[in-house]
Amino acid sequence: MELAKRPLGDEYTKPGALTDLSRRLSANPQMRELTVLIMYAFDRRTRLLPFLFADSRIIPAGVRAVADGLDAAGLTRSRIVFQLWSPNVRPSRALIDGRLPDILMVSSMQIHAREAYKLVADALTIPEDKRPLILCGGPKSIYEPWDYFAQGERGEINADVAVTGESYVLFELLERLLEHKSPGETMRQAFLRARKNEALHDIPGLVYRVDPPGGGEAHLIDTGIQKLVQYLDELPMPLAAFSKLEPPHRGHNLSRRPVSLDTIHKRARITSLIITQGCKFRCSYCPIPAYNQNSFRFKSPERLGDEMTLLQQKVGLRNFFGTDDNFLNRRETFTEIYDHLATRTIDGRRFNKRVRWATEATIHDAYNSIDTFAQARRAGLRALWFGVEDLTATVVKKGQAGDKTEEVFHAMNENGLCPMPMMMHHDGQPLYTRNSPYGLMNQVHYLRKAGAISMQITALTPAVGTNFYDTPYRDGLVFKNINHKPVDEAHFDGNHVVASNESKPWLKQFNLIAGYATFYNPLSLLGAIFKPKRRLSGADVGMQVIGMAALAKTAVDSAQWAWRLWRGPIEPCKAVPGATLRVVKVRPDEIETKRPTAIPPDSREVYKDELVSEPNGTFALPIAATP
Repeated sequence: MELAKRPLGDEYTKPGALTDLSRRLSANPQMRELTVLIMYAFDRRTRLLPFLFADSRIIPAGVRAVADGLDAAGLTRSRIVFQLWSPNVRPSRALIDGRLPDILMVSSMQIHAREAYKLVADALTIPEDKRPLILCGGPKSIYEPWDYFAQGERGEINADVAVTGESYVLFELLERLLEHKSPGETMRQAFLRARKNEALHDIPGLVYRVDPPGGGEAHLIDTGIQKLVQYLDELPMPLAAFSKLEPPHRGHNLSRRPVSLDTIHKRARITSLIITQGCKFRCSYCPIPAYNQNSFRFKSPERLGDEMTLLQQKVGLRNFFGTDDNFLNRRETFTEIYDHLATRTIDGRRFNKRVRWATEATIHDAYNSIDTFAQARRAGLRALWFGVEDLTATVVKKGQAGDKTEEVFHAMNENGLCPMPMMMHHDGQPLYTRNSPYGLMNQVHYLRKAGAISMQITALTPAVGTNFYDTPYRDGLVFKNINHKPVDEAHFDGNHVVASNESKPWLKQFNLIAGYATFYNPLSLLGAIFKPKRRLSGADVGMQVIGMAALAKTAVDSAQWAWRLWRGPIEPCKAVPGATLRVVKVRPDEIETKRPTAIPPDSREVYKDELVSEPNGTFALPIAATP
């Protein structure tokens, strides 16, 4: 189920509220005394196409944003542990300035949740008088916060708080806890007092466990949906976090020092940046619009340019990836960014000679902005990832018809931009069809011929936080056990068939590899070498080499999963996953429905399958007015 929506007009914090909150915390002497360990959970079983190799070269933006925000708020003694770099670090043995941290923050996606539970369980072995306050965040907390409670055979694994929002929610929580903290007490003890006094109910974006005295029923308190920071320029500059990264190693303890700032560019070749957030489309399998309260948020061109310039000059970073949901969502926004970056210089050289960046968009919006591609290249843009999903629009219609896609890809190639399509293999789609573009191989071949530089192919999988999530479970299409072994959250990465109505799901698993092999193969590599794409020959050859290397590992994993599917038996789930403990919501005014805002009449044809009818007969797209 999608996240609920806050009441109309109450979606955002007041302008400047994040900055004011950060200043208040920075002025509090207790804040400067705290130490924090921030851990990004990572399950190495998910190291497959399309992110294999790149995953170890990019530090997640979320944990960096938290560290940057804490630093700006006066909490400067923190360390970031990226589990892919340092997989064995244990919270119970992690010392900062010679002592255990006051706060442990665990961030995780759904597919890495198993490792997150292990981190929480390890922290719980610390004696109560020294135990850090355990906060969990990231996508897993946002969409399934209850899973951080009552874990383990006896329900003994419990975090203290699941933060279901962004940094503003975390800062509100810290400010409130410091108000309840007495000298000499731990942050965990301050939390227990605040929870007992029900002092956290008015901070939307929290979930925590309550065990009533006298043996009452244990339950979870849900304080509701977070308020969003509307103007992303309020976020702190993204520099401090790079001086707090734990270096790669296999030990259980923290290193004496973080990674040297002047070596970051050698270890993290790609840097993720928040540029815009939100998307106009309402795909049933995507949680993005609901999370963003059906709005579109963005940074100013000047702020974005300042961030890239700062990181290039101070850290030596030059390759950036925008964590956008749909960068081309709003023409006025992206054209202003292009125009500004195209005129900037760094150390006397043109901006695009020192910086390269890429991001995500939709074919529909790219088609309507072909005229801006030349300026985009001058602004330093080098690649766009597209959720093409299915060229025949059987899964969802987003204006990705074959002729439009081909025109966009050709225009991008001519302007030195890399098209990076992402496909979705669904039930009923054959591997190959004659005289029809419906087959998976047909579409992959078409996209390669049209100019695609890379390819992502995933199996259509129920995604948490979406309207598509519940139905497959209720229909018995999601697998619980395969070959007497449980299907855990790491297998919901799109690389494993975990939900299907096909009688032979193992064939669908092999289709994924066949589709990848249609794109990444020696013939494609030779074509990239001897028939190079204009201005993109290096990228094309490089992606073929990387893709074939990653495909070898992915094919082995996929073959093993297909064998399990073939061997069987397959036991389906009988219920939608949910909370083990009863959830008590303290904000009953939040609503499930989303009220759309009108869009121009000339967009109706493209969006007609995503639109909803209004009582007055007009059509509207569910997206709120932009800031």
